[in-house]
Amino acid sequence: MNFFGIHPNPIILPLFMLFITGVAYGLTYSLVGVGVGGGIPAFAFSFWMSLGAGIIMMIMCLPKRSYPGISIPHLRGYFMTGISGFGIPYIAVTIASSEGVPAGITSMLVALAPILTYLGAVIFRLDRLTALKSFGFIVGVGGVLLIVIPEASLPSPDLVGWVILVLLAPLGYATSALSAALLPPPKSDAIQFSAGFFLATSLFLFVFMAGSGDWWWFSGQMDDADWALIMSAPLQALGIYLFLELIRTMGPVFFTSVNFITPITGILWGMAFFGERLSIWVLIALVPLFMGVFFINLKNR
Repeated sequence: MNFFGIHPNPIILPLFMLFITGVAYGLTYSLVGVGVGGGIPAFAFSFWMSLGAGIIMMIMCLPKRSYPGISIPHLRGYFMTGISGFGIPYIAVTIASSEGVPAGITSMLVALAPILTYLGAVIFRLDRLTALKSFGFIVGVGGVLLIVIPEASLPSPDLVGWVILVLLAPLGYATSALSAALLPPPKSDAIQFSAGFFLATSLFLFVFMAGSGDWWWFSGQMDDADWALIMSAPLQALGIYLFLELIRTMGPVFFTSVNFITPITGILWGMAFFGERLSIWVLIALVPLFMGVFFINLKNR
């Protein structure tokens, strides 16, 4: 597009999309804290968030009448990436949030996803072991240790186990990325795949909700927890749509830069919602976490 002879830089829009994705992801962790802290069971929050996002994406499929494929390869792709990339991470995040893990710490730990993805890529021989990336992995793990080892790093020492549970989130994201590489799903546009992704995950989460007895539905007067859940669904729909579009147009390495944005916005949202004040150890841990992500991707860049 040309405005008065000025050609906008083609990187501006992808950078804006990346920033919005990081802000949305960081905000979701605080909304989860508001929801489960307000009495919505963890499994129920995850289920309704996923189902709401899936319904939104299905509505977006209506104008073109282009819906998610239902072949075996399509379904395998939806369930494989959805369970590992959303179902398991948000089970971990909602449970940990209900136990009091700060949203800022959750958003920081999610930045480990590309570091764990590299480890898995080496194990499955999708990438080779290099000194630079190995250094990034070690430094990233060191950042996690700065969060869980010092006694003064967390609001309570009792949270260490729940912080470790949060590590299932980046592990799930890494598993999702590796699964997509090892067993790539059939090509679909971002809206179609997002709808299938969330609806398949909703079935998975429904089983957990039913098995745990965490039945929940909007009832009575709407409160902060209800609105947090309602806000989370479109944020998730937007996030996965932008994720798929950025992967398609800019590639996976470009998208990993969101791991520099999400922790910062997650910390700021946690301060805004809960008045969180993270310890100096946790803030120092940002440095090795960011260094780990940087070195993991440096050679690819």
